[in-house]
Amino acid sequence: MAKAELTIIALSMLAMLFTAVNGQAAGGITAIDAKTSKEAEELGRFAVEEYNKKGNQLQFEQVVQAAQQDTNYFLRIEASDKGEKKTFNTVVQVQSGKKEMLSFT
Repeated sequence: MAKAELTIIALSMLAMLFTAVNGQAAGGITAIDAKTSKEAEELGRFAVEEYNKKGNQLQFEQVVQAAQQDTNYFLRIEASDKGEKKTFNTVVQVQSGKKEMLSFT
């Protein structure tokens, strides 16, 4: 993955960590309750399914952290890789009901 993409993902995740109490932060990023959001869970499962299309065999476990900015969803997910739980960051874009995974690291 290109260094610029990793930088964007890292900055996005940092922005999520500094989200204000009311859920809004600069740039319009809104925190999502990862434990109760069915939409976040659905998008996390979608991201793992898309990633697995490249020959991987991850099993979705849960969404650990989630945020939204416009049509982009920033998710930190937990998935099992051959029995070992790992954490991944993914960005999923949803437009007009169509989902597209933009990154998975």
